Amino acid sequence: MVWKKFCGVDDFSYLSTEFLESLHTKSSSMIGTSTEKGKVVNNFACYLACPMDTEKASTAKVGDKVTLRLADAKEVEAEIVYIVQEKDDACVIVFQITEEVETLVEYREIYVDVIWWSYHGLKISNSAILEENDLSYVEKSKAGFREKIYVKILRQNDTYSIIENYTDEELKDFGWDSEKIKKREKLNVYDEILLH
Repeated sequence: MVWKKFCGVDDFSYLSTEFLESLHTKSSSMIGTSTEKGKVVNNFACYLACPMDTEKASTAKVGDKVTLRLADAKEVEAEIVYIVQEKDDACVIVFQITEEVETLVEYREIYVDVIWWSYHGLKISNSAILEENDLSYVEKSKAGFREKIYVKILRQNDTYSIIENYTDEELKDFGWDSEKIKKREKLNVYDEILLH
């Protein structure tokens, strides 16, 4: 995605896809130095605007936090501070960034990826997940026997889920006693689970 840097952090109402395209900047072009001109830079924040037409962008809200991956593969946290709704699902989203500002202000236009969500866990097929008493579990094959492993679903789509083991505290909240928690099996990388 191409992001365009602009001035005027008090009022974003003039922004539109048409306005950003009219700037005629070149991607990754650096702002030249001059002895005759200067620019005012807020060393603590940088604002990037981007026309977008994805499903995630159309449901974004002011205040949402996202991660932006810069061209050098660095990832920075950003907050959505303004959204201009356009026709259909198209919109212009303004992000505020407070990290790597000194790098970002050097460019007029840059490429970044928006990471709308990120979870760390184990990725498994939805067909492996079963449910019992409002708790999700998978069945692990161990030496020819099946063992129930209770897991927490962090994120799910139509095909896969990102899961992790419940913590001891979470299982206590579900009414498990200390002995049962101590004896429970956990799901680990490379375990064999059964698909249903």
